[in-house]
Amino acid sequence: MVQIATTMAEATATFTPQNPTGAAEKAAALMVPERAEAFKQNVAKSSADLAHRNVTAQALTLSAGVEALGPSMGTVTTVLRVIQNAPGQPPDQAVVALRVALTKRDGQWLVLDVSPINQR
Repeated sequence: MVQIATTMAEATATFTPQNPTGAAEKAAALMVPERAEAFKQNVAKSSADLAHRNVTAQALTLSAGVEALGPSMGTVTTVLRVIQNAPGQPPDQAVVALRVALTKRDGQWLVLDVSPINQR
């Protein structure tokens, strides 16, 4: 479950203009089918701007842990280091926390939702 959540979180925060839909496709493959298409459409909106500006983003999991676990539902909190590179700019680093909600279907964990955890 944690591995699926960290893969999802990293894919959500990773982007390359050479393959603007690659990370979103990888993330959508981990999701319940009824949410995957809406997720891809949402990511496509922000990806267009990043591609236009030739921005790349690479995410790496710093920490992850199970926040809640039941027989068919769970949440995992992930902490990522995200490095963005834009032409003519120094690299921009940020630490991002995401909550990944999962459900178990036919013995397999699938992602229901990914949401940021607000910094205080």
